[in-house]
Amino acid sequence: MRGYRIGILGRIELDVDGAAVSLAPLERAFVASLAAHHGRIVSVDRLIDGLWPTDPPTGPRNRVQAIVASVRRAATPELILTRSPGYQLNDAVVVDAAEFAADVQAATVATDARHAVELLDRALARWRDDAFVDVASRLVDFERDRLSELREHAVELRVEALLSLGLHQELVPELTTLVRDRPLRERLRGQLMLALHRSGRQAEALAVYRAGARMLAEEHGIDPGPELRQLHREVLGSEQEASPRAWVRPHQLPGVTGDFVGRDKEVALLLSLLGRTPPATGAAQVIVVTGLAGTGKTTLALRAAHESRHRFPAGCLYADLRGNSTDPARPGAVLGAFLRALGVAGEVIPVAAEERAALYRSVLADQTMLVVLDSAADAAQVRPLLPPGGSTALITSTATMPGLSGAEVVPLDVLPVDDGLHLLAGLAGAERINREAAAAVDVVELCGRLPLALRIAGVRLAEREAMTVARLRERLRDERRRLDELSLDGLDVRSSFTVGFERLPAPAARLLAVLSRTSLRSFGMWDETTEPLLEQLCRAHLLTAEPGGRVRMHDLVRLHARERTEVDADQVIGWYAGLHAYAERAAASLPCKALPVADAGPAIDAWDAVDWFEAERENLVAAVRDLLRRDAVDLAGRLACTTGNFAMMRSQHLPEIVDCLRGVLDRPAGLTAPTRMALRLHLGTAYRMLNRHADAVPLLRAAHRDSRGSFVAHRLVALQGYSLCCRQLGRLREADAALSRMVRLCAAHWPVGPVGGHVLLTLGMQYGQYQHASPFAQAACLAALRLFEDGGDLWGEALARESIGLLHRHAEQWPQALDHLRQAVAAARRLGDRMSVTTAEQALAATHLAVGDRESARRLLSRTAPAFREMRYEWGEAISRRLLGKAHLEEGDAGRAVAELEGSVAMLRDIGQPFPLANSLSLLARAQAALGRHDRAVALGAEALRIFEHFDAAYADDLREGLARWRNAAGAQ
Repeated sequence: MRGYRIGILGRIELDVDGAAVSLAPLERAFVASLAAHHGRIVSVDRLIDGLWPTDPPTGPRNRVQAIVASVRRAATPELILTRSPGYQLNDAVVVDAAEFAADVQAATVATDARHAVELLDRALARWRDDAFVDVASRLVDFERDRLSELREHAVELRVEALLSLGLHQELVPELTTLVRDRPLRERLRGQLMLALHRSGRQAEALAVYRAGARMLAEEHGIDPGPELRQLHREVLGSEQEASPRAWVRPHQLPGVTGDFVGRDKEVALLLSLLGRTPPATGAAQVIVVTGLAGTGKTTLALRAAHESRHRFPAGCLYADLRGNSTDPARPGAVLGAFLRALGVAGEVIPVAAEERAALYRSVLADQTMLVVLDSAADAAQVRPLLPPGGSTALITSTATMPGLSGAEVVPLDVLPVDDGLHLLAGLAGAERINREAAAAVDVVELCGRLPLALRIAGVRLAEREAMTVARLRERLRDERRRLDELSLDGLDVRSSFTVGFERLPAPAARLLAVLSRTSLRSFGMWDETTEPLLEQLCRAHLLTAEPGGRVRMHDLVRLHARERTEVDADQVIGWYAGLHAYAERAAASLPCKALPVADAGPAIDAWDAVDWFEAERENLVAAVRDLLRRDAVDLAGRLACTTGNFAMMRSQHLPEIVDCLRGVLDRPAGLTAPTRMALRLHLGTAYRMLNRHADAVPLLRAAHRDSRGSFVAHRLVALQGYSLCCRQLGRLREADAALSRMVRLCAAHWPVGPVGGHVLLTLGMQYGQYQHASPFAQAACLAALRLFEDGGDLWGEALARESIGLLHRHAEQWPQALDHLRQAVAAARRLGDRMSVTTAEQALAATHLAVGDRESARRLLSRTAPAFREMRYEWGEAISRRLLGKAHLEEGDAGRAVAELEGSVAMLRDIGQPFPLANSLSLLARAQAALGRHDRAVALGAEALRIFEHFDAAYADDLREGLARWRNAAGAQ
């Protein structure tokens, strides 16, 4: 990639790989216009208006094209990209203005004043002259003005940073020049006044103010702004306004700990917010740092407040509101303390809280003050303490404060593991932590990555040098004493949670107690009765909201909840019963109806149901295991069965679901007969989907035996799966018998519900696989497709379209075959199941190969073979390798064909599927014959023929002819 650089901060410059490119005036204007809109397309019409605003030439579009061609010749063709309806710079172009803006932005959020000065010096050094100084096009006017204002802002930021470093006297000459050249920039004038004032030159500072005020009044008829007026009053001191106070600039911020670690993103966000202009006249800026108790909200807020002190010339107030204690501070008392800190005499401070608040707002009027309200209980406590417009309130709280309209919320979560290790190392010693790195990681996790808990753990290690990190880990692993370990000299994780618990409404407290006894670590808001309670727990930060509407419980909160509450086992099982009820509703709404499900009330959106199972899958498995531990075996079985159709349509989860189902079936004594039957049906079907047909057969036979009475749909699915498995295993008599019973049962009870389409599809597939010309096969599959479309069974629809496409392929009806198979691929993609997509693409590849389109087939197979290998689906990989072998054979490359086909045969022998094995054997025989190895061809062909004859397959006739030729050739050899 070439290196392109465009300079617009002065005369227009274009460099390619470090070499300057000479541009004519119109070319400069064109390049400047694109640079001013870097990352965007500039239309030809706008270019014409910008390049020739008053007198466009004849054929202006041709002229633009000529300019583009000229620039491309002078630089490179890749510099200018043609993008309808105009042109755009290559994304690789570096524009000096973008570098300048990036440096200014980095300086704005920098936490170190010296670093900010370095960034701003570098940024301002990029300016060679005024931006676009040699271009008059109006296409650059907006960017010229924007960059000019940003340059002024950078100058002011730099001065502000230097003032914060105490360089007042050194700045006076520079500021004097800046104010002379920019007399209307009030911020610069105020900075000069401040530099003079801090240098002991008050009279000169006042003269600077009077000169500015006089100019504004004479030339513009306005007064200076409130910040400049306030600075003027401060310089004047007590001689100006009579008031019930002697002005004091408070700086009440407590110090911050020296072991502050991490939180770079949150610090940058807070600094950015603290540097903003208040949102509206008369409105204070309100920032709320919120999170679980112990996450370090106070430390973060104080760190950002100290870094931003220079932005608040009136000073900083601080109050600990004790919101996380049993004795929260009263707003009236806090207001009294604030007023005294602001210089208001005690005898004039009103008694009533409302009057104190009014005086507080009056005192702070036209000031720029930072008010830090630490550990607030709720919005009612905070509201009287909010300053008036122009100032900022920075609040920390475990509550989210939804009642504070317009507040900016900065959520704080637990620390990343690396930052947790850094905090531990700062307290206990880096060498010690590095020496036992693995144990230290465990300690961080056992502390829940909570800064308060980590601080206690670090102090414990520091105080007891003989204690190893591994020993502390073992002590923390004991859940019964973990909270005891995390208590030390006034630092106590348990007490930090206590008030939040005590303030909970009773229903929310009961729910938290129940949830703490489950084995789940996160919860979905799926139950309308518990959703408001979960939201209450999130607002109290006893649960943490996650993306996608889920909530998470911190491990230490879980332990504390278990300590404080007593919960009956029936209550926990009752909560799991609610989870099962919703899971049944979601299962009935899925776009896959292959397994029968209970009618569980109002349906939900199909894709919402898919998303719910995707989000809750791990929880459902964990819930089943927890129910088994609690001996609620039957509920565990019914809950496990709700996952069946989801696992069918998202087959990557089948192994996990198999383990779950198997675990319940291993506890038969606690199962009712219907649940045991459903479990066998679901496990047998899952085994069938995984090509474990021998494992599936006994389960499906038992499910059929047990599904008497009203369980018609279960009996049909058991017979369907049993027939398919037996046929794959070569047990044709059993397969046909099961198929016949399925047909009779279906005819006696039709309609049979959503599984009816799958029954018909099985009939069509059974006939079509071995009797290619059967009209019944296509009729059955088409009827199944209609049922799937009417019933919203997208998974069944994908299967039906694939089956119909295969039938058309066997009939050599190529356009219809390709159309249905493409629709099958599209349906599988909508399902989001990689296995379904790959299987459908493989069928499409086979059809392309049959048509003679080997390039399309090879393109698809280059995806399907490795995809099946990654999914460890040997049957699919074996078929893809067979198709690749067939493609090589048809291209005359018998050697490569043999390599692929031998691999396919070996895999199918291991799997134990005779019919697909026969197809691969037959092709391998042809490939060996093509290489002149007729003896091998005869042996392979004879084995394939025996299998085809066993299945009464149409392939047998063609193979007999081939065998005859190979035997003759072998004899001739």
